[in-house]
Amino acid sequence: MEPLPPNFPAEPFTTPASLEGTEWRLTDYLGPEGELVPVPEDVTASATFADGAVSGSTGCNRYRGACQAADNRLSIPLVAMTMMACGPIPTAVEQAFTVALEAAATYAISGETLELADADGRVSLRFRVARAPNLVGTRWVATAINNGRGGVVGALEATEVDAVFGDGGQIAGSGGCNQFSGPYALEGADLAIGPLAATMRACLAPEGVGEQEAWYFAALARVGTWSFQDDRLQLRSADGALQVEYREAPGT
Repeated sequence: MEPLPPNFPAEPFTTPASLEGTEWRLTDYLGPEGELVPVPEDVTASATFADGAVSGSTGCNRYRGACQAADNRLSIPLVAMTMMACGPIPTAVEQAFTVALEAAATYAISGETLELADADGRVSLRFRVARAPNLVGTRWVATAINNGRGGVVGALEATEVDAVFGDGGQIAGSGGCNQFSGPYALEGADLAIGPLAATMRACLAPEGVGEQEAWYFAALARVGTWSFQDDRLQLRSADGALQVEYREAPGT
């Protein structure tokens, strides 16, 4: 990307409110064939422009980079990221996303849609305004579960472990095999779950589903706080250890 002209502002930028301070959720990115590709529904990538910087999630890692914007011009010369390993799908999104961010030259906003384009005018990233998630009334699908041995592991692909926090202080869902329910108590960021009751169905397939379910129920019992990280729901113990991470189920 060519250097910005000498009169291009180096201080924190002043942009329309619809760009700065808004959390933008990535919906499409430039694929290997040169066409915009929809972001898979279980990958959440985002961008927030504020105070001369852009930050968010690549779909796997957190990132942050300096940013300059004036009129509809944009420059993000270098993005720094955390170094967490990802699966092949989020890795592909991450690579395309970060390359396009650093190559962005212009932006355009139409309603709740933001598009970034490169120096040739080719749109390489498309975003929409992020909708704030709701803890209560949403069906949450677990993506990562604490195994009780100091590790957090991804949920088995062939299972769907979920939870719904109801209006009446009851939580219900599936451990991947058995259905469960019980009370929860919510006060600000504090959350206590249980005791839980579950059906007693034998869990034989896929391999590991029974062990995963035991991890999940034990992790829920250890929960002390809740928070959102982008659109992911994170339940943590009182000492801050991640117990379960969820994504919002499609269509909820």
